[in-house]
Amino acid sequence: MNAFLKSNNIIKCVVIICLGLFIYGQTFHGDFVFDDLGFIVNNPLIQHFSRVSSIWHSFPLTRSIGFYSFAFNYYLNGLHPEGYHIFNFIIHLIATILVWLLVDLLMKITGWFPSQSSKVPKSKKVRKAASNTVDQLKAQAPFLVAIIFLVHPCQTQAISYITQRFESMATVFYLGAVYCYLRARVDEKQQQKIIFFGASILLTFLGILTKEVIMTVPLMIIAGEWILFPNKDNAKFYLGLGVGGVLLYGLLSHLLHSDISIFTQTIHSESHDGDILTPGRYLLTQMRVFLTFLRLLLIPIDQNMDYDYPASTGLLSPPLTLLGLTVMGLFVAAIIKLRQTKPLIAFGLAWMLITFSINLAPRSNVIFEHKLYLLSFGFILALTVFLFEGIVNRQILGLIFLAITVILSFLTYERNHVWQNAISLWSDTVEKSPFKSRPNCNLGFAYCQIGDYDKALPYLNKAIELNPKYTEAYSDRAIIEDHGGEPKEAMRDFDKAIDLNPDYAKAYVGRGALYSRQGLYTSAITDFSKAVELNPYDEGSLINLAICYAKQRNFDQALSVFDKVISLDPNNSNAYFNRGSVYAQEGKLEEALADSKKAVKLDPQNTDAYTNLGYIYAKENKLDEAINYLSQAIIFNPKLAVAYNNRAILYYQLKKYDESWQDVKQVEGLGYQVDAKFLVNLKKAIHDGR
Repeated sequence: MNAFLKSNNIIKCVVIICLGLFIYGQTFHGDFVFDDLGFIVNNPLIQHFSRVSSIWHSFPLTRSIGFYSFAFNYYLNGLHPEGYHIFNFIIHLIATILVWLLVDLLMKITGWFPSQSSKVPKSKKVRKAASNTVDQLKAQAPFLVAIIFLVHPCQTQAISYITQRFESMATVFYLGAVYCYLRARVDEKQQQKIIFFGASILLTFLGILTKEVIMTVPLMIIAGEWILFPNKDNAKFYLGLGVGGVLLYGLLSHLLHSDISIFTQTIHSESHDGDILTPGRYLLTQMRVFLTFLRLLLIPIDQNMDYDYPASTGLLSPPLTLLGLTVMGLFVAAIIKLRQTKPLIAFGLAWMLITFSINLAPRSNVIFEHKLYLLSFGFILALTVFLFEGIVNRQILGLIFLAITVILSFLTYERNHVWQNAISLWSDTVEKSPFKSRPNCNLGFAYCQIGDYDKALPYLNKAIELNPKYTEAYSDRAIIEDHGGEPKEAMRDFDKAIDLNPDYAKAYVGRGALYSRQGLYTSAITDFSKAVELNPYDEGSLINLAICYAKQRNFDQALSVFDKVISLDPNNSNAYFNRGSVYAQEGKLEEALADSKKAVKLDPQNTDAYTNLGYIYAKENKLDEAINYLSQAIIFNPKLAVAYNNRAILYYQLKKYDESWQDVKQVEGLGYQVDAKFLVNLKKAIHDGR
């Protein structure tokens, strides 16, 4: 490590940071997308310190560290995505440095560095001139591997997609665990051995709390023993690693509350609409996935957030299935053949197979590009060594590495344009997977979020056409129908969504809001109560539930629910405002005033709270104060008709008829019905006054 901190290595670190910023800096302003919404934006457990402990019980334990990192980001950045993206970028830099350190260690263990080189030109004159070039370029090999790892486009999903820090963080722990084990293995000092072995165990444990990919660490280290130390007595290490692997599998099974049955389950595919994945079909499909991963590593174009990937039904259905199996077999043969003569290539190939093997556990999504993040290290290592071994002319080789770096950097920079926002991401995905329901639904929802319902509707209709059982698409379409003044159609789609998935909270919230606007408060209470049952920390559903109780004049129940919201989040401005409204209806003006002022203090632009304060002060006959608060509401929302209406009444009471008339005209211009009797009296007062 001390050698690593030499001045030339510090300069290289600066190069890594600057190059990384160039290709990933544009993503720092990217939005939350896809699972970011559920894991971060709408996840109350990460948004309040008092609930952070609940993460341990509410999500898979194998993702705990990732969720705690989201909570840390929320503490620092709230819901501003820049901080989350920067955090992901820092993780990528750490992984890149670990790649550099690990390759340097591997090359020292195998004696691969310049002094071992035998491939120099035969001409004595050329040999003498090229010798220094050979040594200098070969000495840079670990740094070159790190640079290619840094800039490869296949890393974008694990970095630019905030949620996939699960993958990049687990990779950091994985690389660190293997590095520490190998350091302990070759270190001559007993104390150092103990420290590095302990660090390897600790990093493996942290990895298992981050993502399941860490499960293959013992197998990877066994492969390392077999390939890197072929002439040593490794029996005790194999035994220890075997025991460690069994214990790690037991820990993983305990954390996931699962057993070997996960390998025998039949599941619905989310990678191709309508497919059923039996264990056999899933394994056959992974043979093709391995080929796709190889293609993406070699030629990283046509990347896709959500592949439309039909399952394989036999070795020749499609034929690429057999080809994938053959290629994996060739990898095994190459590892056996090369482990003595070219151990670094063998280790790289073994790394690819072993890190890919975790994908053999069946899951509904058969392919995602972020799974390449860890696997890519083995490919880049093997390719780099292969090029060094195969190309004698180091000047040409240097130009090749420069070209690879430039091309990959350009492709990564271009790919990161896609990650700017949900519309750019899902537009790209729909273009590449046009006949898959999920991208169409997600693009429709993205347009819904910005209020462009005309563009959203065709994509949601297409998603339902492709998959008539797509719950989310019905719920999102219902929102558009409700907004477009089609309550019957909206109710039909909310009902359909709930029929398809009785535990889909979002549909209950939408239907409850629809019932509430129709004055069907009992039905609305039933739906909001169900939403709260499904998500006890959903403050929005709780507030809507309390409002419905208040509409029924069940004030005690309403206040009880508002009290619960405030206990969950003492800084919820809307909860204070609404509770103040209930107090005001009960005639408890002192409590109403305190809550409304608290709402304004927490959110100085809460126009409803200002309107409420205007109402309360008017009740106390403090008309000037009431007008001031209503005027403040109008400043923040010049289209707030109720504030103009209430202020017009107060101006009338103060005999400021001209001001009252101006507010009345504003109310009418906003399409708000002015009380007829008040209007007659105002006109008469103005006429008499003049």
